Amino acid sequence: MWMYVTFSAKGFFMRMNNKHGFSLIELVVVIAIIGIMAAIAIPNFLNWLPNMRLKAAARDLYSNMQKARMMAVKTNKNTAIIFDTANNKYDLCDDWSSGTCNGTQTTLVDFSTMKSGIGYGHGNANKQANYAGDTFPSSNDNVIYFLGPNPINDAAFNSKGIGKTRGWVYLEHKDHTTTYAIGSQTSGVIQLKKWTGTSWK
Repeated sequence: MWMYVTFSAKGFFMRMNNKHGFSLIELVVVIAIIGIMAAIAIPNFLNWLPNMRLKAAARDLYSNMQKARMMAVKTNKNTAIIFDTANNKYDLCDDWSSGTCNGTQTTLVDFSTMKSGIGYGHGNANKQANYAGDTFPSSNDNVIYFLGPNPINDAAFNSKGIGKTRGWVYLEHKDHTTTYAIGSQTSGVIQLKKWTGTSWK
């Protein structure tokens, strides 16, 4: 602590300053605390982030299927979300007929460019307990969208918003066992489910 005096025409003033700094021990303690907190938080964050990305991707697909359904009603044409498992992406077709896109086909999401580890797959979901009530095709366990026993790759809607196909799309993260299922029923209802380890919720 130190003091200085200021003189002026009207008199003088006394001012006192009390300045403290950090000691080396205090600084080391703070750095150690920050290091401990980071060591605890970073692993949890790294484990949480992939699941959040997967959840976001599942919600995006759910929204895009709703978008395709509303577009079908608005334009009075059949529309479809086309799932390309080979290239890890899905497209929107604004004029769909008999399994063929007669209009514009636009890529909505390309998982391969996202570098997030998300793609098609059923993770640790029981192959005999998918939400559609069917079983995964025994000939190809990697087919993750299907209609009954015959695999297909599109979720189509007619001009009344009714689903022309029924099935489920399964999304997973390559480093985690979490699975989401996004389904379209023949009624046009679209659902989003998560595999809990024993059932779909």
